[in-house]
Amino acid sequence: MNPKRALQNRMSHIFKTWVTPTLHEAGFKKRGIVYVRELGSVQHLFQHESDDLNTADKYSFTTNCGIYVPGVKQAYGNPSREEPKAPQAFQGLLTVRPGFLTPAGNPWWHLTSSDGPEKDNEVGQELRRLVETAALPFFDRFRDERAVAEFLTQPRKKEDRCINPREDTFELFFAAILWKRLGCKDKCRECIEREKSKTKKRYGAETDEAFFARFSCDDD
Repeated sequence: MNPKRALQNRMSHIFKTWVTPTLHEAGFKKRGIVYVRELGSVQHLFQHESDDLNTADKYSFTTNCGIYVPGVKQAYGNPSREEPKAPQAFQGLLTVRPGFLTPAGNPWWHLTSSDGPEKDNEVGQELRRLVETAALPFFDRFRDERAVAEFLTQPRKKEDRCINPREDTFELFFAAILWKRLGCKDKCRECIEREKSKTKKRYGAETDEAFFARFSCDDD
């Protein structure tokens, strides 16, 4: 067996032993490397992220959460772009590494070829605790499109500052699209007007202007 693969298999076994039962109990199903919970049009996504610099002697990984709502990103950037059939956490409308929602910050775990037998249980217990105390509470905040729209519309609380999209990026565009889908035309217009009132131009402003030109809160 490839030595690097041996460490990756250890990580997979840790997830199977310590993470899978907890997420299955909460209604998630495993699709490849992604744990998925579908609540109507909203998908909750949880998965690991491996370090690109992993070697045969050291394997590092962290975790990501995503709130995926089909069609919203496409409506902003490219309406003709094909919807991903099996989205991953980083493609979510909201994304965050759950460690950032805890006082400890963003944890990375490190498996090495010289670990003792207790290492995997130690990592597994930490992962399960992170899922229970950070990931699942995050997902439970966003059980429908309205909850996502409300979050994107409101000023960002300090404890949520690491949730993407960050403030002053695309949050009001996404909120406007969601409010329109929900039939809330006044809230849709409010988000569009707030976005248009920004004076700071960012990279990709051409996409913003194209969106304004084709998007109307009053269209059916």
